[in-house]
Amino acid sequence: MGFLSRSSAFFAVSIIAIVVGTQSLFKNLSFEHMVAAGKNSISQTGRISADSEDTVVPLKQLGGVWVARVEFNDLHPAHLIVDTGATFTTISEDLAFDAGIGDTSGRSGVKLFTAGGNVQAEMAVAQKIRVGNAGRDNVRVVIHTIPNLPEGIDGLLGLSFFDRFLVRLDHSAKEMHLTPKL
Repeated sequence: MGFLSRSSAFFAVSIIAIVVGTQSLFKNLSFEHMVAAGKNSISQTGRISADSEDTVVPLKQLGGVWVARVEFNDLHPAHLIVDTGATFTTISEDLAFDAGIGDTSGRSGVKLFTAGGNVQAEMAVAQKIRVGNAGRDNVRVVIHTIPNLPEGIDGLLGLSFFDRFLVRLDHSAKEMHLTPKL
């Protein structure tokens, strides 16, 4: 096995570990507790905006996951893994600092249950998140730097953004379609 094959195998295993780890963030919570917490937190997020009925967002494939370009507070671009199974959008501490998200009055602590163990993280509100032409105001986010993410990946785009959109992934075209729910 050559160097390139070993590197590819290591990268693939790393991506799988990340996906499995993020799926188990809330594994020790009961379903009812997750739904109640999610409804309380997500329902408080703000209005949506979209320039058209169906916003098409180009995606990049990174191993077995899709990555979207996301903009925070109209100034701070980031690349997040599209994770429709994550209750909240999770951003790195560096991105939160750069985008001015960490100093909001809506900030509070949250305990996450990850594959690596329990983690205490901060919950805050991003004033605006935009993905392509689709946007949301006052979106709850978890501030936590997920270990071992590939270089240039700043977190996960989760349901606290997606919950007001119909989401369709077109794997062959490498696109995500976001249609506002009315």
